[in-house]
Amino acid sequence: MKAVVIGANSDVGEHVIKKLAEKNIESIAVVANEVQMEDYIKLGANDAVLYDEQILLSRLQIADAAIYLTGVNPKKHTSKTVLVDHQSVSDTIQWAQESGVKRFVMMSAVKAEEGENDSSRTIAAKDLPEDMLKNANLIYTVVRPAQLTDHPGTGLVQAINKIHDKTAEIPREDAAAILVESLNYKAVFNKTIEVSSGDTPIKDALNLF
Repeated sequence: MKAVVIGANSDVGEHVIKKLAEKNIESIAVVANEVQMEDYIKLGANDAVLYDEQILLSRLQIADAAIYLTGVNPKKHTSKTVLVDHQSVSDTIQWAQESGVKRFVMMSAVKAEEGENDSSRTIAAKDLPEDMLKNANLIYTVVRPAQLTDHPGTGLVQAINKIHDKTAEIPREDAAAILVESLNYKAVFNKTIEVSSGDTPIKDALNLF
């Protein structure tokens, strides 16, 4: 399998690249800045490219899957959470379909129950990118993580339909592992899952969802 990681220039993206390398899955890191390319090759990516339509189309055409991280803007020189670039999401989904990509895994930026006026909401109109993906001709998985932390990953999580505990957390490393594992688990095909730290190994949590 070969996976294109859009928004690799993020804290979760770094872990995704490492996890893909550990599983011997070829990866193409899509980053925002040329100076980042070498860093992602060192992290384990087989290739690193800028977010550009022609470049990305050429890479998607040789890929089996795409992992899109909506917590960052792949076209901006930042790894911080920013307003989702809905055009970027729409374009990438369209290019993936045109290129024959089969699997599309997207990490959503905030949990679904957060309202438009919720003070903790950092991403505007979050549901729109998810709706775009669900309406596309792709086998999708949407992963909504709890509050991300920099704690070391434990490999133990819970994966459920809805997390109601607003204090729930998950290490970025575990969130990345879930994104990568989701590529091949049919139990989460065409589904939206919410994930947090728990007491179930990631593979079991996905199989039981």
